[in-house]
Amino acid sequence: MTQSSLTDESPVAVIEGSKGTVEIYEKIVDTIIEYTVKFGDQVKVYNNLGEAYIEAGELAGTES
Repeated sequence: MTQSSLTDESPVAVIEGSKGTVEIYEKIVDTIIEYTVKFGDQVKVYNNLGEAYIEAGELAGTES
């Protein structure tokens, strides 16, 4: 099993908004790519980069 660690990777995206900064990390688990959205103490995992970006935008407060 191949698994990368969240702590030793740089974020693939950083979203800044009125509520703060959200980081998106890409993590490979076996043959699946997971996207971890981190906002303060909150951590959510998605299997789709688009969903991760939507969640990051909402958490950061970038929605119009």
